[in-house]
Amino acid sequence: MDETKTDKIFGGQLGGRLRVVALVLSDAFCLTVVWVTLVYFYKAFGFGSYHAHHYWNLWPIAPLFILVNAAIRLYHGNWMYPAMPLSPVEEFRRLFAASLFSHLFMMAFLGFARHNLEYSRFIIGVSGVVVGLFAQSFRNIVRYVLFKLRICQIPVALAGSGVSANHVAAILSNNPYIGLNIVLRFDEDHLRDIIPVSQAHDVKILLACQDERLFRVQLRDYAKWFNYVEYLPRRDVFPVLGSHAVLIGSVGGLEMMNQLRMKALRWEKHLVDFVLSTIALLLSLPFFAVIPVLIKLTSKGPVFFRHERLGKRGRPFRIWKFRTMYADADRRLKELLDANPDLTAEYAANFKLEHDPRVTPLGNFLRKTSLDEIPQIFNVIAGEMSFVGPRPIVKEEVKYYGDDYEIFSRVRPGITGLWQCSGRSRTDYIKRVAFDVYYVMNWSPWMDIWICIRTVFAVLTMKGAM
Repeated sequence: MDETKTDKIFGGQLGGRLRVVALVLSDAFCLTVVWVTLVYFYKAFGFGSYHAHHYWNLWPIAPLFILVNAAIRLYHGNWMYPAMPLSPVEEFRRLFAASLFSHLFMMAFLGFARHNLEYSRFIIGVSGVVVGLFAQSFRNIVRYVLFKLRICQIPVALAGSGVSANHVAAILSNNPYIGLNIVLRFDEDHLRDIIPVSQAHDVKILLACQDERLFRVQLRDYAKWFNYVEYLPRRDVFPVLGSHAVLIGSVGGLEMMNQLRMKALRWEKHLVDFVLSTIALLLSLPFFAVIPVLIKLTSKGPVFFRHERLGKRGRPFRIWKFRTMYADADRRLKELLDANPDLTAEYAANFKLEHDPRVTPLGNFLRKTSLDEIPQIFNVIAGEMSFVGPRPIVKEEVKYYGDDYEIFSRVRPGITGLWQCSGRSRTDYIKRVAFDVYYVMNWSPWMDIWICIRTVFAVLTMKGAM
């Protein structure tokens, strides 16, 4: 294994420790930015007579927040923390809980010490929510920078050469969030070399993508050296979020909670959809006043576009959108596909074109900013869609889902979802299906909140829009 000078300084076990430091600094910086912003805006708008500089006396909330994060295992990369990061949704949930706890603790302490009148409870309370919502975003920026600079990555060994091993390797090579760097790889013909070679390079984390029988034979040998062994036997999608280890006598396994079957959570999702759709409708009134006028001024045809999609349990419904195409779009598409076989293949694979001549200039802007999807609020109010869910597909797309369509159709499609905030048009169809199935199998209220926040960033950056 060849190592660059940067890898030697910032890689290996030191790289893992520095990654922990980077995440700690990220949390502290997020807290500082939120506090400074809230305090000075609060003061600027004249909401209170509090002295802004007094808030620096509350600096202990930063180490408290970091200690709580450490206690609930929100740092990884060192011997005292997990080798693998939590799932993004679980990390978001814990960061939110840690932020609320830290701020509520500070409010309780100020009240006990009789200093609560010196500080705005509004600022402390709002800070607890805002830090909880955006701490992960600050972390993701740090992770992205570390990934691009190839520093503070955690060295791991990978055992296996099958489909699962190749899939894991492909993910790690392009995933800043996880922060693992495969520095050693062993196929089935070199399993005997795993321990001595890993010892020579001081690699103490193993990703085992092996058959269960082979893994059981090797496990005792792995335990002689590795601090962490991650067993990743298959790439099948199953409900891993919300799952936890169980032990029945000497038999170990996983308990997988099917949250879609929990009536209370389903009603919670319906209630959230109703509340969000009502708020979104009120906030969208200016768009409903301006966009229809612009559509009429720039092209002939109706303001709204309605198209049949498949909803829950495969029931068809008509989706609402602002029209983004010319009135004779079907004729233009037929002429274009007849003259360009390559575009015919692209359309058959994605049901859309990257450079679609049917789309008006205004429509192109509406699509990139996702403003064309605002009328889908009516579908949510009608109970045909949810705010967050799988993509609403047409009948012709069912064949791409195969046996997974039964899973996909268990829930209502959403205005946004994992696909929409994970690259959108830049993802191929296999990944789109995987995103949808993963969402259904691992759904939780926290995942919906996490997706909504990611969607905001995806829309603002127009990431993957087409």
